Amino acid sequence: MDSSAKKVLYIDLNSKSYEVKGETELAEYVGGVGIGLKIFSNFKERDPIIISVGPLNGFFPYASKTSIILSDEGVIEDIYIGGTLGSRIRFSGLDAIVLMGRSSDKVVLDITNENASFKENEIDLGTLGLPGMRSILAEDSNGKMLIDRYFTSPERFLEKKLNEKNVHAMTITGSKTFDLKNKQKYEEIYRNLLSRTDEMYVKQFGNPSCSGCPMGCEMSKTGELGGNVLIHCLVACTYAEGIYSDIGVIFSCLNVLGYDYTHEDLEKLPKLINGLLKDIEE
Repeated sequence: MDSSAKKVLYIDLNSKSYEVKGETELAEYVGGVGIGLKIFSNFKERDPIIISVGPLNGFFPYASKTSIILSDEGVIEDIYIGGTLGSRIRFSGLDAIVLMGRSSDKVVLDITNENASFKENEIDLGTLGLPGMRSILAEDSNGKMLIDRYFTSPERFLEKKLNEKNVHAMTITGSKTFDLKNKQKYEEIYRNLLSRTDEMYVKQFGNPSCSGCPMGCEMSKTGELGGNVLIHCLVACTYAEGIYSDIGVIFSCLNVLGYDYTHEDLEKLPKLINGLLKDIEE
């Protein structure tokens, strides 16, 4: 993996156009809420929605959430939602998707890897993307945005903002693969983490699980608001904080994926993010 740049899909709803950029300035923010807030600070006048993942998404257990940054009536909200969305974005080759502007008519966004297309509101979502490799974000009969027909975001901030932008639904397909230099070591770390369910802050249950999570807990359906900066830069689940607060675990995961982040890089994240929030509020 290359930690020297983050790949961002910028979608302009006004002109129904898109562009993918490799952003080196985002590298120090690692992922998730870090790169989300940095992108927001760069484009806050365009009222963006930033959907982002971290370096562990799609590869390790409990690194299962997706970060969303948006402004709700001038207040910055950081939201974390479950389901398959994080892994689909990871295997699209992207680190973030940014929605800016407002569509003149109701639109469905169909994203496949690094490409975006704009579909009419009435289209059958089941015809878009690749089954088994896609995540669908769409409204239910009550107007609630669901991922995978189950997972929701807290407080309905996301629904409100997507409605303002005239985005009716989104499909995200990720079909890329990544070569791991030490697959045996990766599988060893994966199995070890997967076995640590007793260290999760939730109990196993029979509900749908987020990608890479065996818990099926009662808490993941509604998502999360705020929380531990490091956890939400990775982007791991809050309920796995006992596991992913261990710097040794984090570095084992990052190293086997080929990232070259240092202890200093991770230690300075809270200060970087506090600085971003101050800049945004000015």
